[in-house]
Amino acid sequence: MRLKNILNTIACAFIITCSTANAGEIFKQSGMRTTAILELYTSEGCSSCPQAEKYLKQLNKQHITKKSYIPLAFHVDYWDYMGWEDPYSSPKHGDRQRDITIRNKQKSIYTPQFVLYGRDFPAHENIPKAIDIINNIKPRANIELKAKLENNKLLEAIVSIDSDDEKVKWGANIYIAIAEDHLSSSISDGENKGLSLKHNNVVRKLIGPIKMEGKQNIKISQKITLDKQWKLSNLTLVIFAEDSLNGTTHQSLQLALKELQEK
Repeated sequence: MRLKNILNTIACAFIITCSTANAGEIFKQSGMRTTAILELYTSEGCSSCPQAEKYLKQLNKQHITKKSYIPLAFHVDYWDYMGWEDPYSSPKHGDRQRDITIRNKQKSIYTPQFVLYGRDFPAHENIPKAIDIINNIKPRANIELKAKLENNKLLEAIVSIDSDDEKVKWGANIYIAIAEDHLSSSISDGENKGLSLKHNNVVRKLIGPIKMEGKQNIKISQKITLDKQWKLSNLTLVIFAEDSLNGTTHQSLQLALKELQEK
């Protein structure tokens, strides 16, 4: 009996340890400054895009940190018919870029395109200064995130958005994104034929827009099954709220999923 009790105790302890490891939970909250969303519209079929992606990567090595901005690389699909199909492209990314083009009263879409604070930003050398300005803007919304990972496959994100600003309550679009770093492709056709391209901040999944519908606070519960092709240690969960009319960022928040993996 004593041996049986000991074995039962060990078994229970093992179950608890596994449960804790598999269901690690993290709580994060946005800060008192606005974290900028920096978007890059790009494609593996575009010969001028690799240089823009290199510049985006170099920003992390400068005085800017990812705490002050969140980079998102949207691979568009309209280059896929020019000889090379980008494996990271999505029609949804092109649709988002077209909305931005209309909002900015541009005549056409193009790549590579930087978009900062919802606006077309061709003067990329001024991005660091512009991000500093955005950081000093008081955020119009507060974001709280509770994230849990089960068996390294199912991500559960419970997002709370709070704001007493009427413009946010009635006009905010909320998005949930999964981005991945350290991706690469060997290009066998198209404008970049023969090149080996490396990518970071690649948007793998975009959920939204989700509306607040006049409420001061909304809670979003979202379960995301992580694709087998995605590498968990390279994934980042991004939450951002933006103005539906001009695209300005009300606030944003990110979480590296490796933090959950370590729990």
